[in-house]
Amino acid sequence: MARITFLGTGGGRIVVTNQLRATGGWILEMDREMVHVDPGPGALARAKEYKVPLRKLTGVAVSHCHPDHYAELEVVIEAMNTSGKRRGEKRGTLLANRTALEGAEGFHPVISDYFLKYLESYRGMKPGEKSRMGSIEVEAVKAVHGDPNSLGFVFRGSKAIGYTSDGEYYEGMERHYKGCDCLVIDLLRPWKKPWPEHMDAEGCLKLIEGARPKHAVLQHFGALVLRTGPERIARWLQEKSGVKVTAARDGMRVEV
Repeated sequence: MARITFLGTGGGRIVVTNQLRATGGWILEMDREMVHVDPGPGALARAKEYKVPLRKLTGVAVSHCHPDHYAELEVVIEAMNTSGKRRGEKRGTLLANRTALEGAEGFHPVISDYFLKYLESYRGMKPGEKSRMGSIEVEAVKAVHGDPNSLGFVFRGSKAIGYTSDGEYYEGMERHYKGCDCLVIDLLRPWKKPWPEHMDAEGCLKLIEGARPKHAVLQHFGALVLRTGPERIARWLQEKSGVKVTAARDGMRVEV
């Protein structure tokens, strides 16, 4: 069994800066590992609110270098390393896109050497590469978004959990997520409101119909999605695709 806890389901500038939904990322628990995915603004506070013990984390994953996906990365690493460790002991794994560690045109690295030295291991990944967080295999997937090195992820253990992160639908995207028991999709835009490099409802339908996960969970909602109603969009996607689709809420736990 795997469990996902949403420390926030908001995304995009308006929602993030006004905290219309929380933006702390999400937690994957599977096969005795606990991974914090995209720890954005409020990650620590929401973890406390929803009783998620960050000291038990075994890893952190960062998909790209926009602040709603990395803003509290360093303090989450610090929290992961306060579990009674001895002085100088390293703990945990960071898997991130290359921009997070190396920078890119228009972007600087988002973690300092000071915090990297806390970690047992870290790696900047490219699409198609695989790595491990303890017993979980992590595959990096191409994402089309503003950070040129943006990624999605597939976490494989006793279950397969996919995560699109931010980005528009692209031809062939679905093949990377086939076989997923649960697919977490960042949905920034509703119907007929496309925006380059962001997922909208029509693109989301193409992805779900092609990948056919056992369960698709929508999150990271932009302001127009909140205005339209995430649950309404989820019902439409489920009716059209025949796949179970859920609109996540802040603090929601999903058992897989």
